[in-house]
Amino acid sequence: MEYIPKFIKDKGYDMEEEFMDFFHELDPYLAFCIASHIDENVVDIEPNENITTILGGVVQHEGEAICFALELMRLPGMVVNLTDLTLISMDEYLDLINLNSYIKSNERSFKKKKNIKTLYSRP
Repeated sequence: MEYIPKFIKDKGYDMEEEFMDFFHELDPYLAFCIASHIDENVVDIEPNENITTILGGVVQHEGEAICFALELMRLPGMVVNLTDLTLISMDEYLDLINLNSYIKSNERSFKKKKNIKTLYSRP
């Protein structure tokens, strides 16, 4: 059996198996878009032992907006733990925006996305 490391030291977060399983069920290009968006834009959250945090996100895939919900948590003294990811409707994403619970893109990562899009765009 091959060992696959699940802790990403460079980024400072940990990933649960349910989180990784989500990507195996998707189109590889969509999975790459979502993973890149999360990697570039998710910031540190306050430690809390009792609840997880849900953040909404949206990416463009083949001319369509794909919305997702990211569940994460951080125990005191630990790194952020990405626990689950699901696709959601646009209405659910807008509800998360109204609750100020969404992944906020910054200008720097927007410039990176342009470069990634040209490198990995489909023919």
